[in-house]
This record gives sequence, C-alpha cells and structure tokens, in this order.
Amino acid sequence: MTKEIIQIPVCPFCGKEIERPEIKGDDPDIVLGKCECGSVYACDESGKNLGTAFIEALVLACNKNWNMAWDLSEDEDFKTEIIEHYDRESHLVVPGGVFDKRRVIGALYFVKLNKLLGPKDKRYTDFSDKTLYDTQPSYSNIRTLSKKKVEELISSYNLRPIIDMAGKDRKLIQNLQRLLYSADPLIRLRAAEALGKVCGIISKDNPQKVARLIQTLLYSIIDTAAFSIGAFEAVAEIIVNAPDLYEKYIPYIWQLLSEESRRPKAIMALARISEVRPEILRRMSFYLLKFLNDKDPEVRGYTVLLLKRLNATELKDDIEKLKGDMNEISLYENGEIKKVTINQLVLDTITSFQK
Repeated sequence: MTKEIIQIPVCPFCGKEIERPEIKGDDPDIVLGKCECGSVYACDESGKNLGTAFIEALVLACNKNWNMAWDLSEDEDFKTEIIEHYDRESHLVVPGGVFDKRRVIGALYFVKLNKLLGPKDKRYTDFSDKTLYDTQPSYSNIRTLSKKKVEELISSYNLRPIIDMAGKDRKLIQNLQRLLYSADPLIRLRAAEALGKVCGIISKDNPQKVARLIQTLLYSIIDTAAFSIGAFEAVAEIIVNAPDLYEKYIPYIWQLLSEESRRPKAIMALARISEVRPEILRRMSFYLLKFLNDKDPEVRGYTVLLLKRLNATELKDDIEKLKGDMNEISLYENGEIKKVTINQLVLDTITSFQK
C-alpha cells in the first residue's frame, strides 16, 4: 500500500531518479534542480506559483540568459512536464496528497530544451552550454514577419497581416511582446490588442502555449525588475479574445487592486475584461465602491467605467458624487487614445443606467 501512495520522483523525460532541488532561484519561494539528461526542474511548494516556477526553470535551462529564454517557443524549442503532489521535505511524490499528516500540494515544473540554432547564430553566442546546439539551423524555410515589419504594421495600425500570420509565424508573439515595452503608449496598446487577437487564434490549437504567455506576463507585473508596462493590457486582451479558456486568470488581476502602484492598470484591465465577462465581476461591485474616492484620478475614472459595464445601478448615487470631477483619463478605442473627463464618464454611466 505504501508503495502505491508514495513514489520516488523521477525525471519525466529520461525516467531517472532526481535529486532534491537545492539551487536557489531568483524568486525566494522557488528552488531548482538539474537532471543528468539536461532537464531543469523548479519546485513550487505552494502549488500556486507554477507560472513563476516555469520561468525560473526556463531561465536556468538557458544558463540565466534571459534574452535567449525570451526568444524561445514551447514545443519547437523546449518541452515541459509537471509532477504534482511533490513533498520537498521528504523528497517524495504523494499522489494521495497527504503524507505524515501533512497536506502535500507542491509541484515540480520540468523544462527541457530541444536542440537549438548553431553557435554561429549571433543571438545565442553568450549561451555557454554548446552541447545543446544543433549544427543545422532549425528555423529555415518558415514564413515570418520581421521585427521591423511588425513594428511598421503596429505603427500604422494595420493589424490584418499580423492576424493572418497567427499560428504560422513562430516569432510573431515574441515580436509583439517586445513592443509592450515601447516608450510610446499608443504602440503598447496597439501591440496588446494585436497580441490578444493573435493569441485568440493560437489558443484554438495550442491553449497551453497561450496560458504560458499569460503566466509570463503576470510574472512580469509582479516582478519589478522585469516589469512590462504593457503587460496588464496584453493579459486583458488575451482574456477578451478567449474568455472561456482564460477567465481563470481574472482573480490574479483582481488581487493586484490591493497594490496602490498597480491599481490604475488593474482596474483598467478589469474594465476591458468586463466587456465580455461582466457576470464574473458583477458580484464584487460593492468592493469597488471605495475606489470611487481614490486619490488617483485614473483609479476613480476607470472604476466608473468598470461599474458602468457591470451595470452596477445600485451604486448610481455614489457614482453621481463624482459629477464635476474634470480630471482626465485616457481611453483606448479603435486603435487610438482619447482623453475623457471623469465628469463625462459619470454622465455617460448614469445615462446608460436609465436605459
């Protein structure tokens, strides 16, 4: 019976027993290990930070080369596996979820790189483990939009060629991701919109790949060092374009309302998502009430917009108290940014409640 309910952890790629993870990750809650076959595994003892564990494992697999990790795509460049119910204290896998009167909710996230481009490829010249290279280029004969071309299409708000390449161009997501760091807010917003549409198409055949992207974006939001200023918008657009698959990530955005520095973008993202999933947020309307009095005009404005889309008519009197607030916020619609006063948002909201 004991043998049936506990197991010695083995690498899912080679079947060999692995050692207890002891390598400290960049995230203090994650420890990592390496298998003889070259796979890397990250231990998430809480079972709730799998996105972080994935990133830590991938980056370590790339010998801490973030630029290389940024450029890779799942399946084509690496494969992943997850072992659930891992107990680091005993270094055992407990399928039953309970060991020595303790709940076992940890997980091991495995990443193994495939063979990559040859060492002459300039992008990866600082990748130290040359044994992982393939002497033959693996990306030949693939139709792609160059990074420059993607930038031009986003700048001119010509999204159709980008959308048409969804699922065909393996570099497309990465090229759009880079634009989320643009200093131009309009470029960031257009890139986020395009990324959402592209992911909506890709998710039909490869939902896991898009889920990994969402996890990466969420990690960049909470990791100050890697913060992508367009990440909130990108996550919102991805959820909007495939809500049935990714609405489970809405609570992660909701949790960020407690952080003052991230609150404006979190509410803006929720306002966008509420256009397709208002029923999920509707019951939380009263929790949003306090944000109508926030010192940040963006928070106040986006809260009004969110409550309008949630049809929170029970808060009509509270919203009306913001009449006369002439502070402006930015709204992105149809590829353009427009300025609107909170007062105008209030008037529009009250009118919509009366219909």
